[in-house]
Amino acid sequence: MISAPQPAVVHLFTLFRQIGAGDLRIPAFQREFVWKDNQIIDLLSSVRDHFPIGSILLWYVDRKMMEIASHQLTAFPDVPESYPTNYILDGMQRLSTLYGTFHFQAGQCESFNVYYDLRGRRFIHQRDLVADEINSAIPLSALISPRSLLEHQARLARMNDGDALLDELLRTQAAFQDYMVPVVRIQGNDIDRIVGIFERTNSTGTRLDTIDFMRAITWNQSFDLNHYLDLVREPLQVTGFELSDETIIKCVGLLLGVSPSGEGLLSLRNRSPGELRDAFLSFPDKFNAVREFLRQGFGIQNIAFVPYEGQLLVLFKTIGMSEAKSPIELDQIKRWFWAVGFNESLRGKPDHYVVRAVSDWRALINGQIRGLETRLRLSKDDFFERRLIRGKALSGAFAAMFAIHEAKSLMTGEKINSSEFMATSDLRAFESILTGKELKESGLDVGPSPRIFPNVLLRSLADLDHPGPVDWRSHILKLGEEGRVDVLISQFIDKDSIAALDSGSYDEFLRRRAELLHAKAYTLVGA
Repeated sequence: MISAPQPAVVHLFTLFRQIGAGDLRIPAFQREFVWKDNQIIDLLSSVRDHFPIGSILLWYVDRKMMEIASHQLTAFPDVPESYPTNYILDGMQRLSTLYGTFHFQAGQCESFNVYYDLRGRRFIHQRDLVADEINSAIPLSALISPRSLLEHQARLARMNDGDALLDELLRTQAAFQDYMVPVVRIQGNDIDRIVGIFERTNSTGTRLDTIDFMRAITWNQSFDLNHYLDLVREPLQVTGFELSDETIIKCVGLLLGVSPSGEGLLSLRNRSPGELRDAFLSFPDKFNAVREFLRQGFGIQNIAFVPYEGQLLVLFKTIGMSEAKSPIELDQIKRWFWAVGFNESLRGKPDHYVVRAVSDWRALINGQIRGLETRLRLSKDDFFERRLIRGKALSGAFAAMFAIHEAKSLMTGEKINSSEFMATSDLRAFESILTGKELKESGLDVGPSPRIFPNVLLRSLADLDHPGPVDWRSHILKLGEEGRVDVLISQFIDKDSIAALDSGSYDEFLRRRAELLHAKAYTLVGA
């Protein structure tokens, strides 16, 4: 039986008592405490100033559903496990901070050893206290210990400004004692419905997702999902292909014959630790095949230039899992990949589009899934008007087109290695040929930035040896005079566009380049 989410507002010190009694528990799947010192101070200051700190999401259970995190890894006390209890699904860092700072003891994480300087009216870590702050500062733990509080009050009363300090002490204690925290509690043992309820409450600001639930429900002493995610993620970080946890798990699910949907991923809880472990261990080799396919077929050296997760999942299913074997199918997959980037086909598409694309990939590459057909929708005018913008699918395809076209440096004539300009995702290797001022003076209004597609070229790191801005117009004309057609055409600049540039017909120059770019895209998509 599942109850609706139960919102409530609870005093902060009541939450402390519940934690001490074992009524609130940190599941073992949660990451360790990772907040920095300044985040701790900011949270305490927010409570002191009566600012909201967000809601806490709890899952009330009447039997064991997850492993409990060891007290040695948390700020929570070592309390014998019993049921019913509440798992903290969202708010672990905040509750750890508040409970840890008010219950700090020697031997615990020093980040929780926080004092309040009554004179300076600020929170400060004990290790950061200076001489003139020591006498006017009290540990937060004193605010919940009557004996300690009386001792500090007696000490403060003997000081010249004791009355003012005592007033500030009482105001601070009252601020924490009276502070109310919003709490939302979900109750029930049906995992699928719990996730559904959570997704409907997600608009309140909580951040747990299907993958977090997976961490929780697959965690046990023989299989820790976090461990295997770290294991496969680490080598990806140094290759430019760092994947999100969700994408990794979806790929692992595909290896186990599971749909990359929330329902499909949750079904992994029924798999044995051995099955999950084997799938994770086989993932790196499978994904390496995808990475090599992207490098060799598209010149892509960085995951940032693969704009949609759906593209990766289709490649993992077809290339990584070797389901596509014939040269015809491999060629169709390449053409589909280009089409998705140029057309931005997956933008705003619901999850079921991706699920169908992955499960029925042969129909996909044959153009039988509406909205994802393998054909170029962009016109020459689109290439003339669209702008190079970081993170956009079309811009990623545009950049990859330069890689596959083997663009050469206009300064050295050497091929620009795609690993060089794709090392980052900021597209800074692309520079404007004509300045915004030049374009406006010629009657072209391109908006706030001159970085429209036909007005950018690719610059190599070697070009940076030439300090200061480059007069690309003069440089292009010089290469034209020298007959370096091979270099110019590699950057989509032909004789007609050079002639237009030389005559000052900038509109004609840009439109000719847009034609060349469109022609290349048309060739890559193949339709």
